[in-house]
Amino acid sequence: MTQQPLSPLRLPLAPLGLLALTLALSACGGGPASKAPAQAAAQPPVDFVYDGKDHSWSSDGRQGGIKAQAINSGDNTLSYEGWTAATNAWGPIEVNRSNGEKNAGDGRTLSIGGQTFANGFGVHAGSSMTFQIGGQCTSFTATVGMDDEVGDRGSVVFQVYADGVKLYDSGVVRGSDSGRAVNVNVAGKNELKLVVTDAGDGLNYDHADWANAMLRSCGGTASIAPAPPVSGNVQYSGKLIITKGGTYSGNWESQDTGAAVSIRTSEPVIIENSNIRGRGHLIHGFRNRVTIRNTRGYALNPNVAGRTHGYAVAAEELMSLRIENSYFENTGGIYIREFWGDPNRGDTIKILRNQIRNVNGTKSDGNGGYQNASHIVQALHMNAVRRVPNVEVAWNEIINEPGKSATEENINILASSGTPNSPMLIHDNYIQGAYPVSPATTTNYAGGGILLGDGKVSDPLDSGYTRVYNNQIVGTTNHGLAIAGGVSHQMYNNRVVGSGRLPDGTRLPAANVGLYVWDPYGAGKLTPPTFANNVMRDNVVGWTRVGSDGRTSNNPMWFPNCGLNNTVCTGNQDLGTVTLDMERQEFTRWQSKLSSAGIKVGP
Repeated sequence: MTQQPLSPLRLPLAPLGLLALTLALSACGGGPASKAPAQAAAQPPVDFVYDGKDHSWSSDGRQGGIKAQAINSGDNTLSYEGWTAATNAWGPIEVNRSNGEKNAGDGRTLSIGGQTFANGFGVHAGSSMTFQIGGQCTSFTATVGMDDEVGDRGSVVFQVYADGVKLYDSGVVRGSDSGRAVNVNVAGKNELKLVVTDAGDGLNYDHADWANAMLRSCGGTASIAPAPPVSGNVQYSGKLIITKGGTYSGNWESQDTGAAVSIRTSEPVIIENSNIRGRGHLIHGFRNRVTIRNTRGYALNPNVAGRTHGYAVAAEELMSLRIENSYFENTGGIYIREFWGDPNRGDTIKILRNQIRNVNGTKSDGNGGYQNASHIVQALHMNAVRRVPNVEVAWNEIINEPGKSATEENINILASSGTPNSPMLIHDNYIQGAYPVSPATTTNYAGGGILLGDGKVSDPLDSGYTRVYNNQIVGTTNHGLAIAGGVSHQMYNNRVVGSGRLPDGTRLPAANVGLYVWDPYGAGKLTPPTFANNVMRDNVVGWTRVGSDGRTSNNPMWFPNCGLNNTVCTGNQDLGTVTLDMERQEFTRWQSKLSSAGIKVGP
């Protein structure tokens, strides 16, 4: 049985739609905006209770997913970067807050001698942090001292090493001392190590701060968005209709709104080493088993008024789908509707190591141009893909540019689920940008990073069981990460940053909130509830909004339904005010991460 390709305008959507969700968020103001750490008032010292147990902590850098320092030209704030190794004698090292007690996220605003700091590290004596700086910076600077949370108690020694050689020793620093300025020449040095010892008198109250830690006058390079690969001088043939299983390589195009490649068999099909372009869907199939690899796809203006670009891949009632090391540009993204495969024979969904550029739902004007209007599209949209084990979406690079894209959520999991024993895994992806057609003037928009639990279901097994971790989300307008329904979703150890500005510095008026957990459909009140046991934890988030008067405010988190049916939100760390430079550093961080992991994305 075959089915004609669906128009993007006819594909099923969420019952309420994320635009309504966004408008509601905006009407609520996105929850109370949080102040940057530097604005917090000094707090009195605390009596810390030492229980005599070992609460030491160590990290090899995997928590942040970073194995190399992401160096930009100029000055770099060290607390925005990932260490390659770290240890601490009392709980984890805290970023942009004091050491606090033995749990993650329990510190306070960094404060030395009554002066507060927005950036830096809160540590406990018996600590070390190692950074790879690649010989790119001239100096390391910081203000060091005992944090005010211990009053005049405690004593430590601060030390700075570069390439194994000690370059700085503070001598004994006590709780009664004011902050000390550190300025160390690290020109040509590859490894920076920051150490705090207990000054030989034990660990009691040894809460130490590396405040405003900076790498100065660096010569690194960074690009917020790399140039896309080009198709070159490709000679395209016409459409391809596949009716038998096998491996297909070639260059195909569609100059009308039909699919460039149509798959009309349930036998396994491999499309590899190919170039595809068209005015409709690039690849469309119905009840297929398909692998797509090392393939480039480009959507063309459909030249039909009101119609949008086709999907890169439209897989309906699919049996199995694997897309790897491919590149898609200007398309409506990857759309998957329902799963009809057999997990016992290995059928599942894998979206791995792809590059997706400028997901675009802008409507054509029928004359080679575009309207100032768009249809809802996503880089990856799973619709009613239920109870599927072994699903993985990993190591994909998704970049949207303002004026060249119109994207809602980059990844939207609508009424879809993994299984209790094999949740969907969405990890180690880089997602940048989610813009309306006119981002500088649009005030409400549903663009976001990753949304779980969209849509309302009645069976708890039909929406949930997803793990989202180690992703980087940058400047995705309405939200970075969100849970809006489902059961046993978990989002953790992700980095989410938004400056509230377009890359050229223009205000982004629809910028809203970094993380949210909200039950807009009332699913938590159903019997049985289909909003329950969700987790939003240990993410690093900074989300800044810019007012029409140019003033900034921060709105990193909004959790109106944490606590509902055992839903937990904990340990999420606020970066404070985010700048465009911080956004740009995220892409450099991503490149370093790929290099360290030996991962190649795209063809």
